Amino acid sequence: MNRRGLLVAGAMAGLARPALGADWRPSQPLRVLVAAAPGGTLDIHARAAQGPLSAVLGQTVIVENQGGGAGRVAALQMGRAVPDGHNMLVASGDGLVLQDILAGARHGKARTNLRAVTMTISAAQLLVTHPRSGITDVQGYFAALRARGDRVTLAVPGIGGIAHIISEMVNRELGVNVTHVPYRGGGPATLDLLAGQVDAMIITLPAVTTHVREGRLVPLAVSTRERDPAMPNVPSYSETVAPGFDVPSTQGVLVPAGTPDAAVAALEEAWRTALTDAVVRERLQALGFVIRATTSAAFEANLASSETRFAQVIAAAGIRGDDG
Repeated sequence: MNRRGLLVAGAMAGLARPALGADWRPSQPLRVLVAAAPGGTLDIHARAAQGPLSAVLGQTVIVENQGGGAGRVAALQMGRAVPDGHNMLVASGDGLVLQDILAGARHGKARTNLRAVTMTISAAQLLVTHPRSGITDVQGYFAALRARGDRVTLAVPGIGGIAHIISEMVNRELGVNVTHVPYRGGGPATLDLLAGQVDAMIITLPAVTTHVREGRLVPLAVSTRERDPAMPNVPSYSETVAPGFDVPSTQGVLVPAGTPDAAVAALEEAWRTALTDAVVRERLQALGFVIRATTSAAFEANLASSETRFAQVIAAAGIRGDDG
């Protein structure tokens, strides 16, 4: 690094270093492994926080992507990483839980080898289509399913992920079917929807906010009970076709099990500082993220409660890991 780069890094590191306390500081660049392909919401919020994280931690933060298995591939990889505080996973909390339910009995639970740091954000899942589909509202979507059934294609970022489960939950309630088309993340799924290769998609709302606002995609319904402030004109499933339906999605940071308490505490505080940075907060909220920045204990409790809820849903619906 040249002298100017050193000066800039030093100045950025001084912005919030006291937040780390004196118990632990990183001694080398940190890796953030995003459990999805580039372009999805995991990638968006990880990269939004990248600069402020580097400033707080006083080290370069490197963001990498590893899609596949609705986040399970990256989770298993992170579980084998060195537990020294320099390796972090950004993943869907509900995605991790769902994959452990669906695949854990046969292949082991990925979360066994991970430790929660913080729930970073939550967001609604959005049912969306493209303008050429002829579908203009959520009622029209389900009318198409009743008329055409499996001939309607729905993109989901991974079989067994939260988008797939939401689709199954609503479809079973309404007695309809759709053909799920899995992708290795929200980015590739969005590209195919924009190209008209699939009829519709369920995805974390902030991933397509810009496409919706610019008219390239047509929003149909959100998965939360209340409408999302970022898209106040888009109704919820609850108020239209599935009364009482309320399934938000969560995202967060985890580290390999065995990472020292001091490192976890420092990373938790660093992410909280980065996410509440004015520029980062404004950007993420404008896209539709709700910033959480919880404690490690609160995120772990959320994961545990989600596992109980989704296990009951999956058992009742008979959903399997290879169910597409």
